[in-house]
Amino acid sequence: MDDVTNIDNIVSISDLEIEFRLIFIYSTIIALFSLVYSLLTKKGDWGNELHAPEGAEIDDISISDGSNGLYPNGELMLIYGTQTGSAEVFCRQIEMEAQDHGYKPIIMDLGDCAGEDFREYVLAQIDRDTGFDLDKPVKCAFLVSTYGEGEPPDTALPFCELITAKADDSGDRDPNYLAGFEFCVFALGSTEYEHFAACGKLVDQKLGMIGAHRIVPLTLGDDNQDIEGDFEEWKENKFWPALDRDSDALKQGDSTEPSVAKVPFVVDFVDSSVPNVDRRRGFPAETVVNSARPYFESYDCPIKKSKELRKGISNGSTLHIDIDISRHLDLSYETADNLAVLPINDIEKVQVVANKLGLSLEDRFVVEPVPGKEAGFKHMFPTPCTVEEYLSRYCDITSAPRRSELKALAAFAADEGEKQQLMQIASSVDFYHEAIVESKVGLVDLITSKFPSVDIPFSNFVNMCPRLQPRYYTISSSSSVSPNTVSITVSVLDEKMVGGGRFKGVCSNHLANLKRNGSARIFIRPSTFRLPQDTTRPIILIGPGTGIAPMRALLHERAYQKNVLGKEIGKNVLYFGCKKRNVDYLYSNEIEAFKNDGIISDLHLAFSRERRQKVYVQYLLAKNKEEVCDLVLNQGAYIYVCGATAMGQEVRDTLTVVFATYGNMGPAGAREFVGQLQSDRRLVQELWA
Repeated sequence: MDDVTNIDNIVSISDLEIEFRLIFIYSTIIALFSLVYSLLTKKGDWGNELHAPEGAEIDDISISDGSNGLYPNGELMLIYGTQTGSAEVFCRQIEMEAQDHGYKPIIMDLGDCAGEDFREYVLAQIDRDTGFDLDKPVKCAFLVSTYGEGEPPDTALPFCELITAKADDSGDRDPNYLAGFEFCVFALGSTEYEHFAACGKLVDQKLGMIGAHRIVPLTLGDDNQDIEGDFEEWKENKFWPALDRDSDALKQGDSTEPSVAKVPFVVDFVDSSVPNVDRRRGFPAETVVNSARPYFESYDCPIKKSKELRKGISNGSTLHIDIDISRHLDLSYETADNLAVLPINDIEKVQVVANKLGLSLEDRFVVEPVPGKEAGFKHMFPTPCTVEEYLSRYCDITSAPRRSELKALAAFAADEGEKQQLMQIASSVDFYHEAIVESKVGLVDLITSKFPSVDIPFSNFVNMCPRLQPRYYTISSSSSVSPNTVSITVSVLDEKMVGGGRFKGVCSNHLANLKRNGSARIFIRPSTFRLPQDTTRPIILIGPGTGIAPMRALLHERAYQKNVLGKEIGKNVLYFGCKKRNVDYLYSNEIEAFKNDGIISDLHLAFSRERRQKVYVQYLLAKNKEEVCDLVLNQGAYIYVCGATAMGQEVRDTLTVVFATYGNMGPAGAREFVGQLQSDRRLVQELWA
């Protein structure tokens, strides 16, 4: 009866009362919306306005993003191994598209599972509490770079060792270790190097031997050609079709309009009351992006000496720089290790970018996780920091941006013509190389003079701007002779551009501008240059140009072994090349002194511009074929090569021909022998593109 009465009462409500109640409901909804908005933009604990990330959508802070409705195909592990961040960038692009294909993307750095069981770590990353079928295979895409002469990136080395042990005939062999996993590999590398994409090839091979099922054939991306094109072709024509084939695909139609990437963090401007955090001690390693660790772990060391090595700088400058590492007891090196320098951008270019962004160089900010996403957040660079520090130390504003970054900028171009031009450049490899790479156009040029209508919010800029990478120099000093001083040999890049103006290398010019007692931010990593344990073994040193750096270090070390330790040393044969003796014969006084003192047994010099017919070190190597064969085949000599990749390949080819003919091995036998020399570390090359 009461129910009937209540219904009657409701039915008898007047139209005016209905309207009033509707107004009340609408007002309540508006008030709640305003409350949510105010919470997202409220003053934070740091003291200034907290900005919600531009382009953020409701699922950025949703508490139900694991529903079967959004991700009917389950999780997709996007696993990368990178030295400079390229593989991570490609993973982020897949992440943006994954939901359209019905997958929940989970990005993982191979360095994150170092010291842990890979299988268990991956399974722990997958949220199995959202109703997914436990019997579904674990889908993994591996994007893996190769570093140096075929080595894995630092963070990927433990993983590569693990899967190799599981695949090979060792005590850890387990052919079913990754049973239930499905995988594909996109291997990043450059055909300029002999061991092209070696790490990715190894990962693809070993995964197939330990129970994982390959769903897409191995694909190689060539940075010497068009690695972004290789990636796009793999992603669109191989990767997604393979995943969509047997799944509930939600792929939406492709759009020609540029899209705005979601910003997975919050940028909060703060005042001086917020204290700085010690970048080396205030950020636990597990809270830092692995590829960004140099920002947190490097050392500030004073410059002791900077000396010009050329006899006139009209045709360029090459510097010998001594760096004092004595203030850091935990910083040491071995002869001919690699010194990494963290460069600083030119302050004028930094100011131009800050002006474009509408910021003062003194403005300070922090980067924090989006509310609700704290668990997976990692620091990209130390904050709080000023805009000047950020743009100077952590942003690559002068290198050619990737085509994907041009697309990202296009979304913020107010002028329709500029937007379409950016998209056209990004869509054509030839147009991109002509307009960006060959013209040496950097991000600073793009957003200021080239496409001035680009108006990008700061948080989006932080999200898309590539990070400024360390530059590596092979150390040119001996740790036995100078344990507290690291020496490097630096060719200063300063050249005319086709369209006018000058292009200056960011790191070499940063070092050139440092005065005595100026400070360089550095760290040290091992190199492959190591003298033979048996000091009586001969060594052949091949280092034209600044490739002389490690050869100088090794010669100083051999002199120390002989003169200080009193050891017998084998022959030291040096091949050095440059343009002219009276211009760029680097360390000529030292080299001649080593020759006069008997440290250098045989000195072979190639001055390529002093004769009508150019002469290079590889020509002299071929000319001295009898000596080379005797040293290597009969006396067990070690060969060290440093310089440009093209020179290194020609040296290897020359050695192969010498061993094939004068060594009577034949072509196949010579190739196998040279390969064995490399495996035995008797032929060591450190080359650069």
